[in-house]
Amino acid sequence: MSMPIASIHESVDLSNRFMVYIGLIALAAGSVIMYFAGKKITSPILSLAALSERMSELDFDARYTGDSEDEIGVLGKSMNTLSEKLKETIGELKTANNELQKDIEEKIRIDEARKEFIANVSHELKTPIALIQGYAEGLTEGMAEDRKAGTITVRSSRMKQER
Repeated sequence: MSMPIASIHESVDLSNRFMVYIGLIALAAGSVIMYFAGKKITSPILSLAALSERMSELDFDARYTGDSEDEIGVLGKSMNTLSEKLKETIGELKTANNELQKDIEEKIRIDEARKEFIANVSHELKTPIALIQGYAEGLTEGMAEDRKAGTITVRSSRMKQER
C-alpha cells in the first residue's frame, strides 16, 4: 500500500505543478488580452478628450477620425458637427463684429464732424453778436447821440476798440 500512495503523491505534485504553470500562463495571457482590450476601449475616449481640449482652445479644424458605430463613434460624429457649427457661428460673429466696429467708427466720425460744425457756427455767430452787443451797450449809455443835432451817430473808433 505504500506504493500507490507515493505514486498518488507524485501524481498530485505533478498535477499541482501543472496547474501552477497553466495558471501563470493563463494569468499572463489574460493580462495581455486585458491590456489590448483596455487600450482599444480607452484610445477613442482619449482621442475625444484631446479633441475637446483643442476645441476649448478655439481650434475648430480638429476632427474625430474614428470609424466605430458604437456610442463613442456617435459622440465623435456629434463633436465634429458641433465643431463645424461653432466654426460657422464664430465666423458670422466676427463678420458682425467687424461691421459693428465700422459702424462705431462712422458714428464717431459723424459726431466729430457735428462737433466741428457746431464750433464753427458758434464762432461765426459770436462775431456779429459781439458787434450788436457793442452797439446796444453804446446806445444804452448814450454815446451815439449828437446832442446838438438831435440825431444819433455811431462812433466807429469806439466800436473798433470793443471788438
